[in-house]
Parts: sequence; C-alpha cells; structure tokens
Amino acid sequence: MTRLTHPRIVAPVVAAFLALGLAGCTGADPAPSTSPEPTASTDAPADSASAEPTPDPSVIPATCETVLTPDAYQKLAADGLEARAATLFDPIATDIADEGGLVCSWGKANTDNVVDVAQLAIGDDESEWIAALGDAGYEPNDDPVPGGYRGQPDAANGISPVVVIEAGTLTYVSSPVYAAFLLPAS
Repeated sequence: MTRLTHPRIVAPVVAAFLALGLAGCTGADPAPSTSPEPTASTDAPADSASAEPTPDPSVIPATCETVLTPDAYQKLAADGLEARAATLFDPIATDIADEGGLVCSWGKANTDNVVDVAQLAIGDDESEWIAALGDAGYEPNDDPVPGGYRGQPDAANGISPVVVIEAGTLTYVSSPVYAAFLLPAS
C-alpha cells in the first residue's frame, strides 16, 4: 500500500525533532562552566529558518498516551493492563505497523489479556485500505462504533478486532470495547 505522508502531522514531528536537536546545543543554565571547553556556535543563517514550515499548534500527533480517552486509560489500569511491547498478529495491524503507524499495546502479566491499538494517517488512500480490510475478512459493522469494520473472531479468545476509518486516519483496536474510547484523529 502507498503510505501518504500527512503534512499536518509531519510538520509538527519535524519541528519537534529540530527543537530537540537544537535544545541539546544550548545549556539551560546561563552560569559559566567551571571547565574551559570549546563551544560550537548555534547561530544558523537567517534564510534557513524560513525554509522550515510553520507547525500548526492545534495538530498534535497521537501517542500511546493520547490515542485513547482518559476513561480508557482508567479502564486499562482497573483491568490490570500495563504498557508492553506489541506483538501483532492481525494482518491489518501488521500492515499499519509496516507503514510506520503508531502501535501501542497493553497487557496483563502472565495472561493473554492484551489490548493492541495501531493508527495510521491514510489521507486519500481510504479506498485502498477498505479493499485491504475486505481481503482480510473485515466487514462494515457499526457495532461498537459507527463507521467501524469488524474482523474475524480470534480462534483463541473469540474476540473480533475493530478498525475505524475517520478523518483520514485508520485505527485498529484488538478489543471492540476500546473502539468506543478512541479519540478523534488529529
């Protein structure tokens, strides 16, 4: 599948990396250092700053701490689920990961109780992803959320994953209960 880069998401990410890189070049304490070490100049030519796009402060890319509503994080904690490394098996979830999407996972130690969330900005590739959903056995289903697609039940636990396409974003959720807790894509 073609991965389209969503400029509203890329610009803040690039700006954040640049800010972090420049922050490492300047000290937070203006007091002089006790050891005399040479310092590099952090001044950049004036015209290089104009080449960078101005980030839109209202667009914040999702993270594993922001992809769900606050109630979802409370439910995860109440269920004893903690952040963990993801192990994806669903073909749509692995495609999202392969395309560079956000992948989050919470699980309960020594159990198979796991919630996986994978999210990707798809821009105008919606029809391509809908075809991929059909190929993977997903069918349109408004339960638990309107505009959702239900996958085939997992052979081990009988739970059907859900994929939601909204506002140019594709989000996979391994547990339908958590599909209702997705925050709108930014």
